[in-house]
Amino acid sequence: MSIPVTTRLDESVVTAVDSAVAAGLAPNRGSVISAAVNEWLARHSEDSIARSYRTRYHDPDPQNDEIVAAISRFAAAACLAHNEH
Repeated sequence: MSIPVTTRLDESVVTAVDSAVAAGLAPNRGSVISAAVNEWLARHSEDSIARSYRTRYHDPDPQNDEIVAAISRFAAAACLAHNEH
């Protein structure tokens, strides 16, 4: 069962939706808008966000940790040297 939802869309969005329907990509405006909302919800669900983080940050790189540590040591030494003068 579907529930009608009234909304306002920019004219350019309606034109694009109508073009998709005219090209035969969807049977009507509602199906285009429903598909777009479903896709947005899938991309922004908590599970989707968690998967994205796992994909991007799955294994830390020890080499990066050493680079950050070296930069931190240098920055600390530079601050201490500056404070001595």
